[in-house]
Amino acid sequence: LAFGCPGLLAVLGMEASALGECELTRLLQDKLQYEMRLQYMKHYFPINYTVQVQYEEVLRPANITRLRNETVTEVALRYLWFHVSSQAVLRIHEVLPEKHPSWKYTQELCQLFDALGKEYSKYRQ
Repeated sequence: LAFGCPGLLAVLGMEASALGECELTRLLQDKLQYEMRLQYMKHYFPINYTVQVQYEEVLRPANITRLRNETVTEVALRYLWFHVSSQAVLRIHEVLPEKHPSWKYTQELCQLFDALGKEYSKYRQ
């Protein structure tokens, strides 16, 4: 799966394509820490700036609970989170000019999601 983010998966001096799902998820978790999201996705954006999304593109905790109660597998839930999150980050990245303070941050997120997508594509083969 390619999400159209520029660059070839060089993340933190490591080749992201050589990392497994657990390592990529850990790197994403580090990048998505509250402080980083607050800095790059709130403080650097204009007041009241929004990105339009469809209702189906929002992953709410109540929906996850409902899916768990309907016996959806954890693997399917991880893939759902991956898909929704990667598309949201890609949308944000596409509207940012390269000189924007959050551009590099969102580019790194896109690269990590791209590598994770390649990991998930191995499962379907």
